[in-house]
Amino acid sequence: MQRKLLIVACLFAGSFSVFAQKPKTDAVKDASVAGKSDYKKIGSELPDLRVYRSDGVFLTNETLKNDAPLIIMLFNPTCEHCEDETMLLRDNIALFKKTNLVLIAAAGMEPYLSYFFNNTKIADIPKIQVGTDSSGFIQKTFRYESLPQINIYDKDRKLVKVFTGDTPLEALKPYIQ
Repeated sequence: MQRKLLIVACLFAGSFSVFAQKPKTDAVKDASVAGKSDYKKIGSELPDLRVYRSDGVFLTNETLKNDAPLIIMLFNPTCEHCEDETMLLRDNIALFKKTNLVLIAAAGMEPYLSYFFNNTKIADIPKIQVGTDSSGFIQKTFRYESLPQINIYDKDRKLVKVFTGDTPLEALKPYIQ
């Protein structure tokens, strides 16, 4: 009899703990209330940005301020699609009069940047700034769909659009100044 009561009590406690868990949507709300933002959502603010360029300069939210959109491309320097997208930007750089362009690779990818610069021929185009993430920006914004990922922020640095994979220039044009 005690054994049966013990089994029933264990089953009841186990089922109670499963049904007592909050759904994932509440967990997301709790995270935002606790001060953690979902930087992947349209309308979210640009998270803290700290990009280390190979010339020793750090790009930050402050250094990238202007009255125009900011286009950030998350990329891998050994990815052919990323190279192709970069060459598309390079070949149409005249369209980007005010818009800042920043390409961000993951920390630790510094050894591959010279390979990337050699293949894309963008080292002499100051409008396209390239560096590695040193603030966790990629972890906060990458959607884990495909590379490259292009995040477009408006002049107030709110996320307005995200493209993943190969993105045609026509899709980017409405966001360029």
